[in-house]
Parts: sequence; C-alpha cells; structure tokens
Amino acid sequence: MIHRSSILLVRKNKKIMKNILGIGILLLMTLSFQSCFEDECESVHTYTRYDPVYVTLEDIRTNNISLLQGQALENPGKLYLYKNYILINEQGKGIHFYDNADVQSPRHVGFISIHGNFDMAIKDDILYADNIIDLLAIDISTVKQPVLVDRQLDAFVSYENSNGYVSHYLNSKVVSQEDCRTNNGGIFWDEDVVFLENADSNVFSPTTGVNGNTGVGGSTARFTIYQDFLYTVDNSSITSWDISASQNPISINNQQLTWGIETIYPYKDNLFIGSESGMYIFDNTNPSHPVLLSVFEHARACDPVVVENDIAYVTLRDGSTCQGFVNQLDVIDISSLTNPKLIESFDMTNPHGLSIKNEVLYICEGEAGLKVFDAKDASKVGERLLSHEKDIHAYDAIALTDELVMLIGKDGFYQYRVDGDKNLELLSHIYVER
Repeated sequence: MIHRSSILLVRKNKKIMKNILGIGILLLMTLSFQSCFEDECESVHTYTRYDPVYVTLEDIRTNNISLLQGQALENPGKLYLYKNYILINEQGKGIHFYDNADVQSPRHVGFISIHGNFDMAIKDDILYADNIIDLLAIDISTVKQPVLVDRQLDAFVSYENSNGYVSHYLNSKVVSQEDCRTNNGGIFWDEDVVFLENADSNVFSPTTGVNGNTGVGGSTARFTIYQDFLYTVDNSSITSWDISASQNPISINNQQLTWGIETIYPYKDNLFIGSESGMYIFDNTNPSHPVLLSVFEHARACDPVVVENDIAYVTLRDGSTCQGFVNQLDVIDISSLTNPKLIESFDMTNPHGLSIKNEVLYICEGEAGLKVFDAKDASKVGERLLSHEKDIHAYDAIALTDELVMLIGKDGFYQYRVDGDKNLELLSHIYVER
C-alpha cells in the first residue's frame, strides 16, 4: 500500500522528477554505448603453456643410473663445473657431462637420466642430485661408469595426484585473444596445466673457485657445498646435510623460512639465500646449524644473489612465477651482516643470474644477452658498462677466472675469453638441438 503523503510528494516534485528521468535516460544510453564498446574490446596475449609430465613412485625408485650416449641438449637448466668437466642440467630429465680439457672444443661424454632433476653439487667425486622426492648420491670417480651409492628417501616435497609425480614440464607458446577487461595477473591454471605470460623457460624449478674436491655452481643454484656439508633449499626451507661420509648424506637440520625461496650462495662463513621477497643472511660458522642474522627485503621478484667483499649484488626481474614488476640490480652494503643497507638500485632489461670476479660484474639479461660492468665503485656499477654480448640468450654465468667466463641460456652453453678491456671473445658454444 502506498501512503497518500508519498503521492503528494511525487506530484509536488513532478518537474524535478522529469529532469532526473531525462538525466537517467541519458546516463543509461551512455552506459549502453560504453558496454557495447567494452564488449568489443579485445587484446592479444602470448602465454607460455606448461604441461606436466608425470612419473610414478616406481619410476622414481627404479631409475637406473648409467651414462647414456646420443642424448641431445634440448632444454638447458643449471650449470655446474667440476675438475675438467662441465655439467649441464637437462631440465627435469638429468645431467649432461662434457669434457672441457680443451675450452675451444668441449666434448660430450654422456648423459645421466634422472627423473625430475634440476639441481646438483659435487664433493670428492660424489654427485648429489635431486630425483623429484629423493636425494641421490652418485659416485662419478669413473665418469663413464656412474654408480648410485645412496638414496635418501622423501628428502623433498613434490606435487602428487592420481597421475603420479610431476617430473618436469613441456612448454609451448600460446596466443590468446581476451576481453581487455580480463586481468589474471599474467598467470592462470587449467587443471594441472600452467599458463604464464612473458615467462622464461627456466621458471620451474656457488662457490669462490674450483679446487680438487668441490665443484662450482652458478647464482641460480639451489644446492651448494661448504666444508663437509651440503645445503639444499626448496620453496620454503633450507636443509643441512652432513656429507663427511660422502657416500651417505645425513639430514641433520631443517629450517623453515618464508615461501618463495629460490637460490643459495655461500661466501666465506656465511650463506646468502635469495627469495621472492628478500635476501636472507645466515651465519655459517657452525655449518651444521646455520643461524639467521638478517633479512634484506625488496619488491616481489625473482632474485639471484652473489657476494664479493662487503657488497651483495641482487638482480630482480619480472616475467616469471615470481610475478614481479621490476627489472633492476640492487647493490647492498653487508659490512654489517645484521643490518644490510641498500647502496643503489639500477634499472636493467630483464636480469637473471649473475657472477662477480675481482670487481668485474657479469649480469645475464635473458634475451638481451650478457653485460659486463666495472664494480670498483659499488655505488656506480650500473652506470659503468664495459661490454655487452647482445646476440645470445643468457640465463646464468660463472666467472671462473679473470680471463674466462661461462654462461648458460636457452640456446646453449658459451665460453668466452675476457681480455684486458673486458671485451668478450667467443671460445666455444654447445648448441641446443630441437
């Protein structure tokens, strides 16, 4: 029932109502036209599609270890150096061995097939490698006859469903036309398939020199060795393994950190851990139990880290699972390990891994190649470009000496001679075969 006073009020304001009605019709027409335009608004997006490849628990545990021949390098991941050997991870599939006695002509020795392998480290001829959920210890004292000497069960957490465990992902490019109002943050899922916009091929998944019994990894490593201890990081923790009895690694300590842990880098008596949100600094004077000293926080991004003297160099990038929106180099004063301070940030193109050797900084810029910087003055390092190798893809680098730098990228492995002016001369290239 409508009250009489309401009718009187409408009559009294009839003229006002007509004006409001006219404005309302105009507004509706405007919105209708806008809606039509929006309905027709489409934008083109390019995604990398990642399809999971599954293996069963039986596949993992019955993975026969032997050196295979004729396996092409197709999807290179981590890089590791040991004695005269170059080890290149075939993402999710195993490890290639190359004899690098002649740096101008590396020779493929063979390939060890390991399901779900992305990381590795070596001490005293024992290769430690991840096998999805297990940690393997493989005797490579005779490289052509590797022997599995230990398997630590359930060392790592991995995704499992009715199809089994994810060993690795096959990636392909997908072009999609979408409503311009759609905003999925550059990432979405279709059941177990992942779609990432502007992604690089290494999204799923270091020491100070070579000596006789320990190898050298890059800045993107998740395994590293210090004295008689192996350290491994997963997405949210660091685990310490006693490898004093090298053929029998023993897990002795696990520390939970934040989510998004990515890399680990040892320097002197400290461990530097890169995460999507910051750099963790650990005191490692007691190597069995690293102690957290401080955290340097930064914008959300992928962040490999390397250290020399009292300076840490951290690259931040977008276009990956980290879902960051910055591309820069952070230079950090770590003279006080409990109070790291930002010295300066420098804009970069799309920085990935990096390496530092005697105040010369090498930064891998993805599709933009490899850049070499003078790091004598940390506050100006990003302004002092010495050379730039443009026509390559660079994912991670290891500056082995003042005269030799190695790098890995989508299109393979490169070795360069570095002259006195820090110009790069290509010595050899191991090509990717597709």
